[in-house]
Amino acid sequence: MGDEHDIISAWIGREILPHESAVRTWLSRRWRNVVDPNDVIQEAYCRIANLTSVDHILNPAAYFHRTAQMVATDIMRRSRIINFTSMTENEWSNVMDSEPLADRAMVADQELKRVNGLLSELPDICRQAIELRRIEGVSQREAAQRLGVSEDVIRNHLVRGVQKVLKLLVAQDMRMSGDEQETIEQKAEAVGTPRSL
Repeated sequence: MGDEHDIISAWIGREILPHESAVRTWLSRRWRNVVDPNDVIQEAYCRIANLTSVDHILNPAAYFHRTAQMVATDIMRRSRIINFTSMTENEWSNVMDSEPLADRAMVADQELKRVNGLLSELPDICRQAIELRRIEGVSQREAAQRLGVSEDVIRNHLVRGVQKVLKLLVAQDMRMSGDEQETIEQKAEAVGTPRSL
């Protein structure tokens, strides 16, 4: 039980705590002088901390907003405050999922695959240096120790590797632009339109 409580506490610190300021501001605007935002936030933390698991929570920010709203509503009911306004659709937009749209996620996934493909063309030590420093985020010293080389070697491979990947990306983009331009020119010729369009 203690381990689960520690896991949930760490999750709250990592996933919920960063949204406290936004929730506090929202409570102050939404519930004005009806409830104390500090009391609501404290009770929301308690409710979340008493969960047996947080695995079902896909959007921590929205969950925190919704919990705070339920706490504020409960406080008002206990105080027998009846006249409270409902949330407008515009207010709900502030707590909606902040995940990227599907098309943006797809483009990002394609770009990631593209960069990974280019990284695989690099020499092993160069690729490993980039992966350790830029993807895993380890220090230059730790990367050097893991690969059994000096920090200067890591730095050189990192610079050269990133430059090579960027050049390859630009070259691919230029080829794609050239292909698109050729296709436009071919279509223009087929219909008798001048190429300068």
